[in-house]
Amino acid sequence: MIHFLGICGSPIKGSNTELILREGLRAVEQDGIRTEVFTLHDKKIEDCIHCNWCMAKQSEGSYCSVEDDIQDLFPKVLEADALMVATPVYLGRLSGRLASALDRLRCFIHGKHYGGKLKHKVGGAIAVGWFRNTGIETTLSSIHWAFMTFQMLIATTGTMATFGGGGVSSLLGTGEFDPKDRKQVLKDEYGLKTARETAKSMLELARIIKAGKEASLS
Repeated sequence: MIHFLGICGSPIKGSNTELILREGLRAVEQDGIRTEVFTLHDKKIEDCIHCNWCMAKQSEGSYCSVEDDIQDLFPKVLEADALMVATPVYLGRLSGRLASALDRLRCFIHGKHYGGKLKHKVGGAIAVGWFRNTGIETTLSSIHWAFMTFQMLIATTGTMATFGGGGVSSLLGTGEFDPKDRKQVLKDEYGLKTARETAKSMLELARIIKAGKEASLS
């Protein structure tokens, strides 16, 4: 069984970001694959305060000193084989809400008990912009920096979309939209395809890693 965990960094319930994330995950739903989505819109996520508690006092089942809703995310991240992280574009980078969540995963880098536990997990990124050419690729890169810090392996789609999934939430990325339709990303078929192809690339990598681990144990 390969477990995909989607993390949606939008502050809006049912956002375009969540829609394209779920579309990507649907592309890999099949026997032997489990997918789930953790949304941040309804969660209280505090900033990492760099208290270094995780370095000195972390123990099994106890990840971080700050008690908030991210405590529910920690075991899901630990269990997952692949993390598909999605965010709206905020000033050419990931959302502040998602940044706080990823910062808190520091406990999987320096943690006394869980340090290094994200090494060789697969990461894929999706970003949704209102306009074209306003930072989708830099936003994807900001997520990739986190993946690299965690020693994860980054999945991309190659020439189709070099950095991962990217969609627009206005018609053709022009800023025009129908106020009665708040799901404009579903009209961006190319953007949806980049999300699907990113997920498929993640699955390919996850299977290779899983096979390698099984072979090393045999």
